Amino acid sequence: MTKTQIVCHRGACRLAPENTIVSGHMAAMLGGNFIELDLRQSRDGELYVLHDLTLERTTNGQGRISDMDAVDLDTLDAGTWFSEEFAGEPLPRFSAFLETLSGVADFYIEVKQADPDAVAQAVLKAGLRDRCFTYSETPQMREAMRNAAPWMKRMVNWRDLQSIEDARAIHDAQIVEFHAPDLTGDRLDAARALGLEVMVFTPLRDEVTFRRALSLNVNYLNIDYPELAYHLRKVLQ
Repeated sequence: MTKTQIVCHRGACRLAPENTIVSGHMAAMLGGNFIELDLRQSRDGELYVLHDLTLERTTNGQGRISDMDAVDLDTLDAGTWFSEEFAGEPLPRFSAFLETLSGVADFYIEVKQADPDAVAQAVLKAGLRDRCFTYSETPQMREAMRNAAPWMKRMVNWRDLQSIEDARAIHDAQIVEFHAPDLTGDRLDAARALGLEVMVFTPLRDEVTFRRALSLNVNYLNIDYPELAYHLRKVLQ
């Protein structure tokens, strides 16, 4: 039996500043297998790991990342907002994030706003062709990523679908994600019948959901608390 892969939502985001290299390292040390990251692009075309459209929440910068150049973004502090312990943690370039963390984890890349061809080239340059999967919230970006990187696994969320068959027929996806309340036995069976891998997502410290997902042997568990999932997996799988 293949063990459920623990996907760390924005790294160890409850213990370190989200979407930073230190958060990724911590996630791996706590038992994570994949690091989920969000991807955006600077005005001059550099890819950065950042969730929000703007910089204020998780850095000491201001404004949209798409309105700033790399030379300025590289000076930002992406750690102090979380804790003084992480003061000076940089806003990571995607290339540095992959290079630094590829020795300890694989990657789930959520493309927020970025050139799909640049994303694909960065993954190939890092030698991670078979160690990443991708998702985007908009159908336009999902289609663009499929065209730019047809070799990369693609995920689609249950809430993007009219029926489970659409995951294959329309989205050409290999993975379907369910928010924890959306996963029913019938939906799980239908996904597996189509040969889809299944991921369960919850941002909550929800041991009941963790235990259920692990007992069902889903392929991926996308969570904010990798340490708890890791210890439960040792018991249940």
